[in-house]
Amino acid sequence: MNKPFPRNMMNQKLPYLLNQYLNEKCSLEELAEFYELVDDPANEKELSDLLDDAINTSTDEKQLTANQESDLLQYIFDYKESQKQQSVAVRSWDYRSWSAAAVIFLILCLGLYYFKSDRFVKEDTAVLIVPGGDKALLTLADGKVINLQNARNGELAEVSGVKIVKTGEGQLIYRISGGADQVKTSQNTISTPRGGQYTLTLPDGTKVWLNAASSLKFPTAFSKVNERKVALSGEAYFEVAKLKNPFIVTTDQQKVEVLGTHFDINAYPDEPHTRTTLLEGSIRVSSLKTGHEVTLSPGEASILKPAGLSVQKADMERNTDWKNGVFIFKNESLEEIMRKLARWYDVEVVYEPGAPRQETFSGSVSKYDHISKVLRKLELTGEVRFKIQGKKITVLK
Repeated sequence: MNKPFPRNMMNQKLPYLLNQYLNEKCSLEELAEFYELVDDPANEKELSDLLDDAINTSTDEKQLTANQESDLLQYIFDYKESQKQQSVAVRSWDYRSWSAAAVIFLILCLGLYYFKSDRFVKEDTAVLIVPGGDKALLTLADGKVINLQNARNGELAEVSGVKIVKTGEGQLIYRISGGADQVKTSQNTISTPRGGQYTLTLPDGTKVWLNAASSLKFPTAFSKVNERKVALSGEAYFEVAKLKNPFIVTTDQQKVEVLGTHFDINAYPDEPHTRTTLLEGSIRVSSLKTGHEVTLSPGEASILKPAGLSVQKADMERNTDWKNGVFIFKNESLEEIMRKLARWYDVEVVYEPGAPRQETFSGSVSKYDHISKVLRKLELTGEVRFKIQGKKITVLK
């Protein structure tokens, strides 16, 4: 085995090894040396300069803009940190089993190829597509609508013995302020737009995380009702306070009954099924159409389709990823992935004739990454290309 080169000699070899690598002429020994140099932060500036030279001396007529060069370089050098929390979206490979250096330079070379060949994510306009955030509208029983994104922190309203408070963390809390004889129950609705999410605490102490493009209708007090009943459209994660009266969540197609537990319901109208995932406790799920019931144990999920209601082992991490600030994809079709991205980034997704729809991908990305970075990771698989025009994303054939 060859001895490692002293640092000064290794630095002298970097231009040679980079040239060998980009021209696909590296031997296995040279490749190992190259990855070692790439993985050393001390070589970062020299590598940037060499990459800049390699890009701008290319015989390809299409040159990178300064912003494109900066973006590519930043993406490369940010990669090792991002690996701690997320993995690149993949189809046939698992990058997490590779060395950081190998992945970084795979990205580098693919980045050169995609930028130079104009196959990378195409952005035709300057419209900024930003990740979602804490945005919601609260509709009171009298019809008054409060924009929670713009509302001040503190008490927003007091209705029939119930105070509605917005916290400094951007959460909504319902607190009983009067005696039992003063409290009157009325219905409120909180709704998130595409690109929004919100967290609220109901009067019984139940905590609800509401995903994008979702709504929850609920009573302002539970003290005078036998059932704690709420109605959901879209997706929400519940941590239900334990009380003697049951907590019931209804959607268009099903009913979920619990006493105290943690669970997630995905009931978007544009999804092919309603999925209920149980993390803690026990719940009973029933189809409103057929009356068929199933009881879930922790780690199980019910799937309600037109054909019926079934139970399967749940992928807990994937089914609750959105609540934890990430998107986790495990053999998901491109159509499934793009539906999630469309809701969170508030974009329209269209497909060219012949564009891939059922190609499957695995990996994870932060919900708070720029949309072009998310799409770029999908493109690095070589299976799909995108074009961004304003707030429309086209999947290219």
